[in-house]
Amino acid sequence: NFVRRTRAAGPLGFDPAPGGLAVAIIDSGIQPHGDLPLSRIRAFRDFVGDSSRPIDGCGHGTHVAGIIAGNGRGSDGLYAGIAPAVDIVSLRVLGDDCSGNTSDVIDALEWIGRNHERYRIKVVNLSLGHAVLEPLFTDPLVQAVERLSRKGVAVVTAAGNRGFNPATNRPG
Repeated sequence: NFVRRTRAAGPLGFDPAPGGLAVAIIDSGIQPHGDLPLSRIRAFRDFVGDSSRPIDGCGHGTHVAGIIAGNGRGSDGLYAGIAPAVDIVSLRVLGDDCSGNTSDVIDALEWIGRNHERYRIKVVNLSLGHAVLEPLFTDPLVQAVERLSRKGVAVVTAAGNRGFNPATNRPG
C-alpha cells in the first residue's frame, strides 16, 4: 500500500527515456509478454542453447525482468517494476531445469564487456546461486565481475544463499 501511494505521488525508481539505458539480466532467459514486450528486449543471447529468439523455459529470468522492468500493463499499472521503461538485454545461461555452468556466466559477463556500449548497458543483474569455492582474489567469476565493473558497468548480485567462509565453515 505504501509503495502504491508513493508511486501515485511521483515516479518511483529509475525510469529512463525510451531508447535510453538498458539493464542486462544474466539468468534463464526471458519470455516476452504484455508487461515485457518484445519491443523492449534490446538483445537476446543464448549461451546454453541455440535459440535466436527470446525464450525462458525455467521462468526465473522473466520473473527477475518483471521486478526490474515490468511495465504493469497486465495489472492496469498496479504492479510494475522498479524501472518500467528501461530496456532489457537478456543473456540466457540457465537451461530449462534452472541449472547452468559458471563458465557460461563468465562468457555472458565477457560478452557484456565487449558489447555494453553498443547496447547502452549500464547495469547487470546476477540473481544466481553460486557456492563460494575459492578466495575472491582468485575466483574467475569474481574476476569477470571486477573487469566489467572497471568499465563503468554496475553489477548487482544476489547474496546469502550458499556462501560460506572456508576457514570457519560458517556463512560468510
